[in-house]
Amino acid sequence: MELEYNVTYRQKDKGIQAIISYKDNTGKWKQKSKQGFKTQREAKPVVMQIVNQIKEDLLNENTIINADYKYITFKELADNFIEHSKLYREPATVRSYKNAFAKFQLINDIKVHELKKINITKCIDEMLKQNILNDTILTYLKRIKLFFDYYKENYDPNFTIDLTFKLTHDKGTAVKKKALTNEKLNSLLNSKKLLKSKYYIVAYMSAKCGLRCSEVLGLTWDDIDRKNLVIKINKQWKKNKDNQFNFGTLKSKNSYREVPISPNVLKFLDKYKQKNPIHLNERIAPFSYDCINTYLNPILRDLADISIHELRHTYITMLISKGIDFKTVARIAGHDVKQTLSTYSHVTDDMMKSAHDIISQIL
Repeated sequence: MELEYNVTYRQKDKGIQAIISYKDNTGKWKQKSKQGFKTQREAKPVVMQIVNQIKEDLLNENTIINADYKYITFKELADNFIEHSKLYREPATVRSYKNAFAKFQLINDIKVHELKKINITKCIDEMLKQNILNDTILTYLKRIKLFFDYYKENYDPNFTIDLTFKLTHDKGTAVKKKALTNEKLNSLLNSKKLLKSKYYIVAYMSAKCGLRCSEVLGLTWDDIDRKNLVIKINKQWKKNKDNQFNFGTLKSKNSYREVPISPNVLKFLDKYKQKNPIHLNERIAPFSYDCINTYLNPILRDLADISIHELRHTYITMLISKGIDFKTVARIAGHDVKQTLSTYSHVTDDMMKSAHDIISQIL
């Protein structure tokens, strides 16, 4: 851009002062000055640096989308972002944004355009003091990045902030998912205490089909394909935007799938259907996740020290240990292959160790 400016020099405090006068984007004349030079010749390179910086600043100002960019604080923008997200995101996703922003309360009152990496670092330090795991902190940072992208798209496209962090906090305290052996799983499913629970159907379907809890709760009787022995996973039971439970879309495109079932599972479902009245909306397990968390999970913890999700984990682990390839397992589980490899690589490590032990004995 062409900048209208002029430079004057004068003696000040036993040295030379350079005064740069220039027109801003509104046509008003403004000034910047720098002093302490011995000669004008010494001042000229510095003057040109200042002029170039003025050009860059004025160019950036021309691209500003919202004039409030200088005034809006982290907390104010977070509230705006949450309200915006409610229009396009699932309630669970919006809650995850709120949880992430709550971890950055130290910067609530700082104007967004003034935020630097050091401000984010202080928040991370506070999280580490609270023994929050590295993976959790990295998840919070990913959500904060979405927040700053929103700021760039709606306020200041020139805004930048470095969100790369090398976390060294000990990750050894991470809780590992448990997978039951086949013997322990059968013992659990045959337990009188679990069998007496009206929520047994949810535990059974998670263990025998590897479904997510919300997928089990979203199953309807027309999802059971008796002829082909598969269950069609095409919806889940979850809170909608009005904070009411109802049928909803699945977690991801990979979640839409058909899961093979055994004849034994089909027999179990037939018996269950005979003994239990069909719900108005045809749901097989007409419960809410709150009920599962309040009533079923305590039983599972008491009997096997696991949660409902770990029954799904047990199922997937069992498929891999039986030699089913990762691509097929990922398809059945509703994962992508990379996610399955990342989560269940320990299973193949155990299989390799077992093979090593066998080879050591026979060769």
